[in-house]
Order: sequence, then structure tokens, then C-alpha cells
Amino acid sequence: MRIGGRTYNIRLGLTVFLSISVVSAVVILYRGFDERTWSTLRQMRPQFALLAAALMVGQWLLNALRFQILVNSFEERVSFRTSFKAFMANVFLAAMTPSQTGGGPLQIYILNRAGLPVARAFAGCLMGAVLTVICLILSNLVVLGVSADLRLGMGPHIGTVFTVALAVFVALAALFILSLTKIAWLKRAAGWLVFVFSRSRRAGPKYSVTKRLMRGLDQYRESMLAFAGAKKGRVVAAGLVTMLAMCTNALIAPVLVAGLNAGGNALKVFLMQFVILFIAYFSPTPGASGVAEFTSYWLMASVKVQGNMLGVYTIMWRFFTSFIGVGVGAIVVLSMLGKWKGKGEPAGHGAPREGIAEDAVGGALSR
Repeated sequence: MRIGGRTYNIRLGLTVFLSISVVSAVVILYRGFDERTWSTLRQMRPQFALLAAALMVGQWLLNALRFQILVNSFEERVSFRTSFKAFMANVFLAAMTPSQTGGGPLQIYILNRAGLPVARAFAGCLMGAVLTVICLILSNLVVLGVSADLRLGMGPHIGTVFTVALAVFVALAALFILSLTKIAWLKRAAGWLVFVFSRSRRAGPKYSVTKRLMRGLDQYRESMLAFAGAKKGRVVAAGLVTMLAMCTNALIAPVLVAGLNAGGNALKVFLMQFVILFIAYFSPTPGASGVAEFTSYWLMASVKVQGNMLGVYTIMWRFFTSFIGVGVGAIVVLSMLGKWKGKGEPAGHGAPREGIAEDAVGGALSR
């Protein structure tokens, strides 16, 4: 796949994602499938699948709205259609790259093509990620704080999982704060890296790259300070929409459990989804493949979902919360690539407005 004159290895990421997901599905079905599963499946209520599909589309739209609220904080504007495409492209590329890191750079690239400066697109994407992590942490603190049954049912190992995830969050938060309060340090480090990279390739000093990078860092800092100041109302609104999107996503699980007649307490099933989302968000595998399936299987058993239906439920849950979104995202990305290829890459005609857009995407996605 080529984006902005660069080649990206999507085939390998897709192979890894599907392979881990298929193996996980086989293992989970093998552990819980029996003759009672067939009789329970015959009583399945298909209208609940339609409700789950509506919730799935609803959380897509809410995430796109959250994204648009943030990136439209500046002079440049993007349409909801562009915001939706950027979000779905993020879903697709996140499933193709380790630790789900590939989606953000592609979002930045799409927004840059739509006329948003790279630094401001990056600031919007970063603020969205920050809000997601904050909402995940707050929701899990509330869930585990108010429900002793859930906390005890998850066993002693859940503490280790949260400790590692929180350590990663603290490290990223420290880097984020440092980028705002000590931007001069970041500029010196970035300039030094460009110099070292240039020497390693026996090329001359990349003054144009360094200049664009310094300008981009200034724009990034201005954008993030604007979020903290005059634009904080938009940050609050985006945070509320983020929480609403998470709740919508979490509702898919109890709807599927009810449709499968798989037992379980609906409220506990709903609350458990925030814990599963937290663990999956920090998963090192592409699209949280494997980690999401086994985490859901393990934790849903603790809220009394029938063991003979856990495998079927887990696979259906992954379809509505991941696989369908990845498929739609793939269609969106391929459609955009077809249009870009038809137009070519001439400057000023749909091409990236700033050269570092390609570098931003390429550095994270190229093989």
C-alpha cells in the first residue's frame, strides 16, 4: 500500500491480526462449546443483534464527533465526513500495527490533506488520546471502587495488569507535560536527532526538514496551550462525548448476552467492559488481537455468564466491537487511496500541505 509516495506493509499486519484472532477464537470455542450451546443458540433473539449493530454505529459516530470537536478548535475546519473517515482509518490501521500505533499517523495525514496543519492535526489527535486514557482510568477507578464483587471476582492478577498500564500512562503523561513546559529541550533533542540521522545516511544537513520540524513544534505547543486555555470548553465537550462513546460501546456486551440468553447480571456485564477496554487499550498486539478475546473470556466468566456460551459470546462481541469496524475502515482507506491515486500527488491538488506529514506517517507505518 502506498500513501504519500511511501510503501506500507499492511499485508503483514493483517496476517498477524487475523492469525492471532483465529487461533484465539478456536481455543475459546474449544474450551466452552458443548451440546447445550446448540440448544441455547436455537433460542437466540436476532433483534438484539440489530440493537448491538446500532450501538456499534453510534459509537463510531460519537468518536468522529469527538474528533471533529477537537480539530475544529482552530482557524482551519474539517467536515464531519472527513472526521469520520479519519476515525475509521484509525480503526483499520490500529489493527494492522503493534500496540495499535498506526492509526494516529494516518489520521494526521488525512487531516493534513484536508487543509489542517500537521502540528494542529497532531495536537487534536494527541488530545483525543489523552481524553481516552483519562476516561478509561476514571471509569475503572469508579467501577472497581464501587463494586467489590467485580474487584474480587477478577482475582489477584488484575492488580499487576493495572500497575503496568498506569506506569505506561504516567510515563506518557510526563513526556506530554515536558513537551509543554520545556519545549526548548524538545527542540534541541529533535534537532540533534535530525543531525545524527543526516550523518548516518551521509547526507548534508537537513535544514529544510529541521526548519519545518521547529515550526511544527511551535504550532503544536500553541495548539495544546490553546486547549488548556481559551479552548478548554471544547476539551470538556470532547471529554463528555468520549465518555458517552465508551458507554455506548460498553452497552454492546449486555445486549449480546441478553440476546444469547447467556445469563449474567446486565449491570455487572456493562461495568466489566470498562476494565476490558482498559486492558485492551494498552495491549501490545495489533488491534488487541488475542488479548481482547482472552481477557473478555476470563472476566466475563467472573460475572456469571454461562460457560457454554462464553466462546460464542466472545466471538460475537469481537465482531461488533472490532472486526466489523476494521472492515469498514479498510473500505474507507482503500476508497481514499483510489481517489488519491486517480488525482496523483501534485502539490496543491490534494497533496499534503506540509512535507513532514509524509514523514509523520512514514515513520510509524513504513516497514
